[in-house]
Amino acid sequence: MSSAGGKAAQLRIQARRVIDDVEELQTERRIMRLRNHRKALLALGAVAGLLTAKSAEAQRTLHPSFYGSTEFDTRHSQFYLLGMYVGMGGLGWSPYFNVNAYALHYRPNRLLDATSTLTAVSPTLGLAYAGRTGGVSFGAGYAFVNKENPGAPGAEGGGSSGVTASFGAYHNGTGRRAMRTQLLSNYNFGSQYLWARGRASVPFGNSVVHPARIGAEVVGQGGGKNGNTSNSFQVGPTFEYGWTRQFRTTLAGGYKSVGGSSFTSRDNAAYVKLEFSFSP
Repeated sequence: MSSAGGKAAQLRIQARRVIDDVEELQTERRIMRLRNHRKALLALGAVAGLLTAKSAEAQRTLHPSFYGSTEFDTRHSQFYLLGMYVGMGGLGWSPYFNVNAYALHYRPNRLLDATSTLTAVSPTLGLAYAGRTGGVSFGAGYAFVNKENPGAPGAEGGGSSGVTASFGAYHNGTGRRAMRTQLLSNYNFGSQYLWARGRASVPFGNSVVHPARIGAEVVGQGGGKNGNTSNSFQVGPTFEYGWTRQFRTTLAGGYKSVGGSSFTSRDNAAYVKLEFSFSP
């Protein structure tokens, strides 16, 4: 009985060892599978990160836009502007380059019928921040002005040659009929002239092919030096229409008030403005 019992005990021990070996092998295989899964996940993560980086890099390529405007008022003043903006796509901070040329046809003195035409070219370099619902921009440049007049009424970029500083901000609301707001400003140190414009708009109609917006604008500008100064204020409704995804126009008009050192009293006038923007 003792011999049979000893053999049975040995068999049990051997069976236990076999079971332990099998379990150990299965555990090692599970560990190997987990390691392989981990390596695969790490590899997928690396590939996804690489693709994301490539995508972000592709989004931050140079993106040019072209814009222009024409404005008339009942004071026999006309302002023309044509420009190009080159920025980077994507979110976050990025540099930009902007250049525009403008011409102002105006009466230097309201008591005289003589007119003058001021022309200028103004390049700007700056930084812009783009978020998901808004952004800001800061820029510095120089205005090269022909037929200078620091007090020229309506010279948005300034009536004298000099260093310029610009600031812009925008915010896009959320929802189907979200409001958009925009602030643009420019200061010319040569003519000590400030121009600023604020706009707000909401969707108009339900067209997806040709989206439209209605809103309002407020524009203030003024400055000058050596006793030659001017200032103006204008307010009116705006209507924006998208002809294509790349091309849109904005029509604005309303009331304008102009004064300055060459004015014995303020001039009140009506104005109309047509703008376009094209982003290929």
